[in-house]
Amino acid sequence: MSVPTVVDAAIIYRVTGSNPVTRTVICGIENVTINETVNTRDRTLRDCAKPGAVPGRSVIVNNHQVDVTGSGVSNADDIAARRALLGIHANYSIDLIRRDGTDAGDLLGTYAGQGVMTASNLNLSSENDGGAEITIAGEGTWTYTPDSTPGASA
Repeated sequence: MSVPTVVDAAIIYRVTGSNPVTRTVICGIENVTINETVNTRDRTLRDCAKPGAVPGRSVIVNNHQVDVTGSGVSNADDIAARRALLGIHANYSIDLIRRDGTDAGDLLGTYAGQGVMTASNLNLSSENDGGAEITIAGEGTWTYTPDSTPGASA
């Protein structure tokens, strides 16, 4: 039987420095969506042998785009840090984790790239649990690196 390796969690980090690299978790953001898309435009191509026929469409890929949204609990300890990242070009990494009974979990792979935090929202309520949401607009090329440590699932 063959079953998929399920990703149970994702953790977003702000990445700073180069030697050594420092990763700071954006604490409280527990649900992550990574949206990879390509932006396109259409071009019409006419069949030269049939100039009266309806032309066909050709799709031109303009660019590749990564957008990240994350949501979770409203962590008061992280509000200032998230506000400081708004509108700033920064490096991020996102670890994909499978729960395996250990504190760290089983690292399945990591997305990494530069982006701009375009939104940091708080949902605060006296009647219900509060929440937080962030949006990161990716810039340039993001990478995905599967974990290759012995015993890790790929």
